[in-house]
Amino acid sequence: MKKLFIILLLSISLIANDSNTTKLSDEDLKTRVFYTNVAGAGLVTLWGVAFWDYFTMSPELGDEGWFEENTKYGGADKFGHIYSTYLWSLGFSELYQSWGMTPEEGAFYGASTSWIFQGIMEIGDSFSNSQGFSYEDMLTNTIGAGFYYLREKYPSIKKRVDLRLEYLPNFQGEEDIFTLYNSMKYLLAFKLNGFDSTKNSFLKYGEFHIGYYTRGYQDHENYDQKERVIYAAIGINISEILSGNGWKKTSKIFNYYQLPYTYVPVGRDIDSNSYVAPYSRPYYGYQK
Repeated sequence: MKKLFIILLLSISLIANDSNTTKLSDEDLKTRVFYTNVAGAGLVTLWGVAFWDYFTMSPELGDEGWFEENTKYGGADKFGHIYSTYLWSLGFSELYQSWGMTPEEGAFYGASTSWIFQGIMEIGDSFSNSQGFSYEDMLTNTIGAGFYYLREKYPSIKKRVDLRLEYLPNFQGEEDIFTLYNSMKYLLAFKLNGFDSTKNSFLKYGEFHIGYYTRGYQDHENYDQKERVIYAAIGINISEILSGNGWKKTSKIFNYYQLPYTYVPVGRDIDSNSYVAPYSRPYYGYQK
């Protein structure tokens, strides 16, 4: 349910990109940023009271673990926090830049607003019997916001490294489509078009991936076994291909979303301590 806010994020980004808003003074910018944070905090609080049973108990700290075998999602949810905070940072940054901030200012304040926004959710969770505060989530939120800011501040990083989500949903019923970790993979992509030695050659269309995913931790009754897989891959840079053919705006999507079946992976399943050959298993793992 929380990931429903990603829809709002996409709306923010689209509005920001298409906005013709008159550029604001520094004082007006600061005022808008302040009220954006206040409005975000209020929205989270109201939504939490209505749908996440906020303030129904005294605050409690929790320990969800990281990537261990006995955790609920095998750590996929931690990468989910990194990625969602990263995307929120993008959305707020684009919004602030449409109001007149420089890219560096937008990146800093966008990442800060995203971190505050996600942090308020975690604080609210501490008052919820169905949620609970997690310091692991708070830390991964910080990583997501921090990585976004560093990537925007240093163009050399942005040219060479993407944080992406691969998502191929398998709808079986009334699932929360934003927490279908059995259908997700998280990865860092290292793009060869960002390096001087390869950016003017055919190799610019290539990239290397390092990723992580889990299968069977969520809805484990539908799986024969659990999997936690670390993998490496050689892939095709879809963004570079589209950009080179004039689809510059569309190409930016693939800096954040990994198109399935556009790479060749090899991995290691930590749970079974076994080698995962390229496409040797169904996409959803050992599903029954």
